[in-house]
Amino acid sequence: MDMRTFPTGGLQASLMIGLMDRFSVGFGYQAAKALTDAVPEWGPRPEFLFRFRLHEETGGLPAIAVGFSSLGYGSWDKDRKRYMVKSKGFYLSFSKNFNLYSNPAGWHWGVNYSFENKTDNDPSGFVGFNTDLGGEMTFLAEYDLGINDNRPDSIYGLGRGFLNLGIVWYITDELSLELDLKDLLKNRRHTEAIDREARLVLVEYFS
Repeated sequence: MDMRTFPTGGLQASLMIGLMDRFSVGFGYQAAKALTDAVPEWGPRPEFLFRFRLHEETGGLPAIAVGFSSLGYGSWDKDRKRYMVKSKGFYLSFSKNFNLYSNPAGWHWGVNYSFENKTDNDPSGFVGFNTDLGGEMTFLAEYDLGINDNRPDSIYGLGRGFLNLGIVWYITDELSLELDLKDLLKNRRHTEAIDREARLVLVEYFS
């Protein structure tokens, strides 16, 4: 279970279930202004997620996964029929772990094609990095190229891409709290400040 906040007092939740060791499916939903005294602006529908790991990481090859997510980030724009930051849509991702000095770390990268493409239907790509900091803490960094959201007339993407940083605290083996700074490059038009997000993730294992 994954719960996160987003600008305008929004709240987003998703639930994914592993049906097999390599295959998981889930659903997500969000509402803007859910954490304010205003009337919530509910999302248009529950969104669908799935992920399948094609290849486990080996010494010479990264882990490879394919998936789909129709759950974007931020409030839903009814006129343009899209989220503030587009959903990934179909994606192909790669992950490779290594040691950074004595700390476990990982590189992650991939390509994706979103279906929120009314005005910009280019594919895009992304890259991420994580490393343990000790004391049950992990540092995260990710960059979404935003190629599918960089038209000159777009009110969302300015062509800089989306750069996000975060810190995760693993409170227990099952529960983690994440604090993020999002869109550090201020890629969205009319934005005045960097997004701040809190994220709570619960993982439960069933025998």
